[in-house]
Amino acid sequence: MTMGSIEYRLNVADFPLKVQGDLASWRQLVDPLILLATVFLFSLSNYALDFLGIPYDSSSGSIVTKIHPATYTFGLALVLAVLANRNPVGYAVSLLVRCAGSTSLLAASLLLWYFISRYKPDQSASFLIDALMVAAVITMLFCDSGEKLRLYTARCLHMLMVLNCLIAITEGLTSWRLFPFLIEDRVQTWDHRATALLGHPLGGALVTGVYAVILMTVKDVRGLSPRWRLPIILLCMATMPLLGARTSFAVVYGVAAVMGLIFILKLMRGGAISVRALLAILVLAPLGVVAVAALYQFGYFDNFLARFTNDSGSAATRIQLFRLFDNFGLRELLIGFNQDELETSVRINGLSEGIENAWAGHLLRYGLVFSSVLWLGILSWFIEMLRVGGRGAILPLFFALLINSTSVGISAKTTMLTMPAVLILALVARTRAIPGRAIPGRAIPGKV
Repeated sequence: MTMGSIEYRLNVADFPLKVQGDLASWRQLVDPLILLATVFLFSLSNYALDFLGIPYDSSSGSIVTKIHPATYTFGLALVLAVLANRNPVGYAVSLLVRCAGSTSLLAASLLLWYFISRYKPDQSASFLIDALMVAAVITMLFCDSGEKLRLYTARCLHMLMVLNCLIAITEGLTSWRLFPFLIEDRVQTWDHRATALLGHPLGGALVTGVYAVILMTVKDVRGLSPRWRLPIILLCMATMPLLGARTSFAVVYGVAAVMGLIFILKLMRGGAISVRALLAILVLAPLGVVAVAALYQFGYFDNFLARFTNDSGSAATRIQLFRLFDNFGLRELLIGFNQDELETSVRINGLSEGIENAWAGHLLRYGLVFSSVLWLGILSWFIEMLRVGGRGAILPLFFALLINSTSVGISAKTTMLTMPAVLILALVARTRAIPGRAIPGRAIPGKV
């Protein structure tokens, strides 16, 4: 910095010791906040929040309660990570540049938010925070996270996912629920799908499926001993029928079949296998067949199989939603339907399950122009996740894309993009795969 003829260079010695101490304290809070936010995200579903008295998904309550506690915590962690840097503005700009995909998603979401608030006062834009914007924030946070944080987060995720599976199986077998299954403030007593820790069965099946696919396809999963991999995969596969999501079930079991076939082909081509593993396969394979047959006889799969014969119009809804485009004129193409028109059209066409396609939901509500802006932001984020996660992120991201294409997904307030992002960043992504790292903890060197 130059003032007249005097040149002044800012360095750590210019900071008072108290300021340096405060910044160091802030830095030490970032990693615990990320870990805490992860726990909130994977344990406090919308049903849990409503049960605890926080009207997150209900029609009443303050706007403050409509944002997930994990979102607040992730946001606070990012603010502290920036402020704890010697050059907060420079570090913030660095994050925006290095995480270009996340920056694009944030910019697209903010542009859509402005469009909705300015031209769609009858619609709410707050869903963008939990559905999309926090996914970008999480990617930025993990951009400079060290291996230690990723390892602790991964171990925490493994424990939460196993616990969720155990609770889901208990719910499916006993009809007991950890939290009431609520849709539009009404308890779904007729729906026997498990909700457990992750909330709605579609979201829970997506997250459980993404986790199982990662365990099946990624060679080195962070925070998990190899001996626990197969038991947890089998636990996830046993949970999938009780969650009742047919598309997720088909993806998980399809991937398992392909991986099993690849394993058999490797053995036939002379691949090495330990005697212990061979004996385990010879013993467990027949027992597995007997166990599946016994579970079928005891009705373990009854509710899931019933969804194929009577799905309450869910499959038909995904086809009939295209009737909503019959009155899609030039005005609707540019700015979309208003809320009353869309709700009326949904009722007339008998879409009891709503618009079960996130992309169609965007197009019908916001028109082609702003939907395209949002889709480009999402595409940029997907590309960034592929760059960070490598080959191990391809199937999980495709999985998330598929489920969002067959459900309301990210056209409403969900965590169906956020949770898969955390799983990929914590379990799969390697710190060496992220170029240009600038760790906040190294921003202010020296003793404090």
